[in-house]
Amino acid sequence: MLYLAGPLDTNKPKAIQKSFKTTTNALKDALGWLLENNVSHVFFESTGQYWIPLFNIFSDSELELVLANPQHIKNLPGRKTDVKDAEWIAQLGRCGLIAPSYIPDSEVMQFRLLTRRLHSYKQRQTQVKNEIHNLLQRANIKLTSCLSDIFSKTGQKLLNLFINGEIINIDNITTCMHGRIKATSKEILEAINGKLSYEDRFLIEQSLSEYNMYQKLIGELNQKIKEYIGFHFKEEYELLMTIPGVSEGCASIILAEIGPNVDAFQTDGHLASWARLCPGSYESAGIKKSSHITQGNKYIKHALTMSGGIAGRSKDIAFSSLYKRVSRRGSKMNAVIACTHKSELFTRYFQHIKLITKKKH
Repeated sequence: MLYLAGPLDTNKPKAIQKSFKTTTNALKDALGWLLENNVSHVFFESTGQYWIPLFNIFSDSELELVLANPQHIKNLPGRKTDVKDAEWIAQLGRCGLIAPSYIPDSEVMQFRLLTRRLHSYKQRQTQVKNEIHNLLQRANIKLTSCLSDIFSKTGQKLLNLFINGEIINIDNITTCMHGRIKATSKEILEAINGKLSYEDRFLIEQSLSEYNMYQKLIGELNQKIKEYIGFHFKEEYELLMTIPGVSEGCASIILAEIGPNVDAFQTDGHLASWARLCPGSYESAGIKKSSHITQGNKYIKHALTMSGGIAGRSKDIAFSSLYKRVSRRGSKMNAVIACTHKSELFTRYFQHIKLITKKKH
């Protein structure tokens, strides 16, 4: 649904609305219709992935495209239809009340697809691991009390013994043991003395196959991410790795979510605010109440808080002392957020990226 609102030089602007299909040719027709009506600004509502096809088609024109945050343009309750939503967005845009959201370059958007797919794979793999843990606990098999990771070489060999239905004895366990394992063969034999049904063994086999599949996919995707970084963001990636607490995984997520260009942000403070790592303000009737960071991009927040936590628990006195001081008077999560700012991640990244951008141009 497209809705046109007239300029601000009249109190009664002429409104025109028209519906188009979502195919490529139909969207090109919509673009032509907008240009015929001398439209200069187009406002999108960021709902899922539905705005991206329109943005891809309209970005080839000279129209000024503005992506709006749905939380910032909510209409009154009881007025929810496609036509009324389009009318409301057009009225807000006509009055200049829509703040544009940050849209990175196309190469960053493609890289974001890779990192987010990797995050999805890791989540699914964790779910599969929990399923295997639950099956073993239900069968009263306490393998986790002897092995720190039951998906290590030793753990997977023992799981295959369960799957194959082999008779488990000291000799079998000794053959499976690999690396530095503190537990003895007798202790492992005692821990795995449980009761597994045929269905349990079948489910463990299914879950273990799925786990190994995700291991392979994650390895291939990690290799693809490294190649993409080396081709597009090598200098920026090396810069991120010099910041305390930033690991390889966190650096790739930061590049994918923020990008190598920070011209959209006025200062490093604006960048931190966009990442939702600045505490909000909550004051009413002259009384200041507790405030906390708000919801935002879950990928960038997770990466940055991990970096802050690693820096706070490191041997660096500046970060460790701040972490201990804040955690004593508040919570450990507050200390992690404080370390994220103390590590000057936003400041250093913002300043260095500015210099890199100038050199390239």
